[in-house]
Amino acid sequence: MAIAVGLLAACETPRPFAEDKPPAGLLNFRDSVGVSVAPIEGEPKTTAAKLGAAVAKALQQLDVPASARSTGPASNMLYGRIEQTPSGRDKSTVLAVWRLRDASGNLIGQRSERLEASNGEWNAGKDETVTRLAVASATSIAGLLQDEPPKQATNIAPDGRTRVAVRKVSGAPGDGDQSLARAVTAVLQRQDVSIVDDPKGKTDLYLDGEVTLTPVPPNKQHVKIVWRVRRSDGTEIGTVGQENDVPKGMLEGPWGDLAYSIALAAGNGIVELVSRGAPAPQGAS
Repeated sequence: MAIAVGLLAACETPRPFAEDKPPAGLLNFRDSVGVSVAPIEGEPKTTAAKLGAAVAKALQQLDVPASARSTGPASNMLYGRIEQTPSGRDKSTVLAVWRLRDASGNLIGQRSERLEASNGEWNAGKDETVTRLAVASATSIAGLLQDEPPKQATNIAPDGRTRVAVRKVSGAPGDGDQSLARAVTAVLQRQDVSIVDDPKGKTDLYLDGEVTLTPVPPNKQHVKIVWRVRRSDGTEIGTVGQENDVPKGMLEGPWGDLAYSIALAAGNGIVELVSRGAPAPQGAS
């Protein structure tokens, strides 16, 4: 069984797999999930002044009600701070740190995102650069607001949860192998899946990922990610595939929250395969 996730045409905005997310109906958000984005603190001030509204817009595009103005007393509050540090000749990196709190002030979670651009873009608060940082941030912030998906009623392992070993991810440039493995582990742990740290231990299923890159003239690469779910005897249950064209060399460094975005997109397909391959309950015929 093969599941294709978000087979996209080439896009100019360098956020590969940005639209590789399950349909809105499969993303279950908390009740009263409205988010009020507080004024962003830190430097550069021009970028900070624009970032709040940009993040609210990016969250809306992910089906999260959000506003840079108050959305009512039941709203979650998002607080952000940015910090600019030099990263090269006429360039700098802006680190955005986000803290999401519920209506009572309790911390729901924290996320961070960083982006490199020219000093001129940051100091002027260039719309395109601010939007890139906002979209990257919103993807990880939205993950904090997701409810646990409905549990499967059938094909549950004898101990109540299916044991899955994330064995390896291979072929990715930069730190992609490690980042994707960590991200998909985090996504599966939020669902009714028990992650086994030791692949040689008692395991029901194995998950492997393979990344391949193919040159696309003149200055792009076609990236394909295939997730394979297998039983402990090596029998393949099925695959989940993701593909996109990205600017050449874009993935050579740290993947950051992009890895989480990719894992979130593939998560429901992987869980479907895990459900199909899970051992039958004890006593079932």
